[in-house]
Amino acid sequence: MNADMTLRARLDGAIAVDEIGIESGGYGIYRLRCLYEQIFERRRQTLKAVAIAGSVAPYLGGEEVPANVFREAVAEEDAGFIALMSLAIMVRNHGNTGLDAQMLVVGLNEGDGSFVAEQASEALIEPARVVCAVDETAVATSRLSGLASEIRNQGMRVAIGDFGAGRWTDGQMDFLAPDVVVIDGDWFRKICRDPVTVRLFDTVVARLHERKAKVLVGGIETEQQLGVAIRAGADLFKGSHLARPALVGFEPVETLSLRDKLGGSEKIVPLYG
Repeated sequence: MNADMTLRARLDGAIAVDEIGIESGGYGIYRLRCLYEQIFERRRQTLKAVAIAGSVAPYLGGEEVPANVFREAVAEEDAGFIALMSLAIMVRNHGNTGLDAQMLVVGLNEGDGSFVAEQASEALIEPARVVCAVDETAVATSRLSGLASEIRNQGMRVAIGDFGAGRWTDGQMDFLAPDVVVIDGDWFRKICRDPVTVRLFDTVVARLHERKAKVLVGGIETEQQLGVAIRAGADLFKGSHLARPALVGFEPVETLSLRDKLGGSEKIVPLYG
């Protein structure tokens, strides 16, 4: 049995499908369940849901457990399999969200591009709707250009995650030429605490636009943070202020009122601009 057949057999043995078609992964006493966080785009006076970002969370006896507890329970030699199983259920459950026409954003480790494309094909997801967010800490710089080519050759799009956290260099950005740049949530919230850095953020977004990348601001938790992201000209928005990550099967939001979500911060952005 070759490596691909061995992996498929192991995935088939670990992934369970419930009575309504929702898939989850098993590892020992734990079950990995899929969550999605909605992503929004500004449409004049509204925020329109246009994408979802996938993630997984470990559960034990029906209760979510801290990620670090689960990581400590995973044998070192099984870490790669857990990463692939997580990707598989994120892609496969896309059809269970009722948001089939929306983009799906998934985190990617080195060498996972072909695997994601295979899973998307089996799930009947058009490759152009899949956005692979590359984690710089998991991929050697020498591999970035090849990984970007691998993703694009499959018809998918390239994103980089955690921009602003101090890891991405201009050279790495050049190698990847990302279609989407995901702003690190922790870094963005720090920026929002100081009027000086708020103004500098406008320049950051403008420079990313010069690279022809769409800017996704993550981690938006307040009206003020949403206002900063909109005023800077960001393209896409996500965070608990808009919609929290929810287990697959959640009731999706189609649109949000920009006026309602800005509240007292409305005056800092041109609402209908």
